[in-house]
Amino acid sequence: MWVLPLKIEIIESFGLFRSLPTKMQTPLLRLKDWGPTAWRNVRYLVRIVPPSDLSHGLLSSIKTVTMSVGVDAHNPKWTSYGALELDIFAPSRSDLETFLAAIEPLGTLEFVTDLNIPPHSKPDAQLFAEARSHFNSERYWECHEAFEGVWRLMSGEEKRYLQGIILVCAAFVHHQKGEGEAALSVLRRAARQLDYASRSYHGIDVNSLREHVNHIISSGRFETFSI
Repeated sequence: MWVLPLKIEIIESFGLFRSLPTKMQTPLLRLKDWGPTAWRNVRYLVRIVPPSDLSHGLLSSIKTVTMSVGVDAHNPKWTSYGALELDIFAPSRSDLETFLAAIEPLGTLEFVTDLNIPPHSKPDAQLFAEARSHFNSERYWECHEAFEGVWRLMSGEEKRYLQGIILVCAAFVHHQKGEGEAALSVLRRAARQLDYASRSYHGIDVNSLREHVNHIISSGRFETFSI
């Protein structure tokens, strides 16, 4: 694994290599919004926590840095505690290092995830535990991607329920991007799929999740919670 000299943790994106059906299923919801040249570069997910006095100008400062060092930043997402998460497309890893060094004065790097590392097989228990950890850390996009990989292989009631959880993740991604109406619309879709026969699903409290979602819908205000 590549290690940054800045001692930033590179977290491998997770998933599982399994035999997929011959006919690929349509993705649940497209969350990608890349620029016209982004596909040419390597992609990373970066989250930075600014000091309180820099939070308002953080995004514009980072955009200035990207233009200076030749990387692209897309899909800005804000957490409940003021951290900014971005998709960073860089021509090379050395360009990413230059970018990270340039933004170091702007705040504390919470994580850098290398999204170019192919997913590898993991037991379901481990995958679900990591996905839940991502959700509870407000890393909703990564949680969405991990669950979607499992969802494609399921059927019946379990597939329908997991789709509901994935839509909850998608709703929070929209919320982090400041897309309030879209976030509530997706969450209403999720609520229709959050009934499940058991009280627990891979450690997720079924009733608690449904209650949190219904509360957000009725109040019209997003609040973070754990699963």
